[in-house]
Amino acid sequence: MKLLAWFSKVTYSCTACAAMQRIPLRRVHAFERFYDLTEGQPVLIQCPMCDEGLQCPSPYRTHTGQLVTVDPRHPPKNSFIHDLF
Repeated sequence: MKLLAWFSKVTYSCTACAAMQRIPLRRVHAFERFYDLTEGQPVLIQCPMCDEGLQCPSPYRTHTGQLVTVDPRHPPKNSFIHDLF
C-alpha cells in the first residue's frame, strides 16, 4: 500500500468540453461505500461545466482494491453516473 495514497487525487476529464477536475481519492472511496457500489464499478460524473458530457476518471483503485480503467469513448454499462456533484 502506498504511504500517501490517502492524499492522492483522481483526475476527471469531460468527454465533450475537456473540462478537468481533481477529486481526492478518499472522497471517491467514501462515495463508493455510501452508494454500496459493486467491485470495479466506476463512478462517472455529469460535467458541471457543459451539462452535455460525462467526466471519466483516470485509472485508480477502488476502496476494495480493484483497478478501474475507463475508456471515455466507450463507458461501461455498469457505471454509476453522478449528476449532482
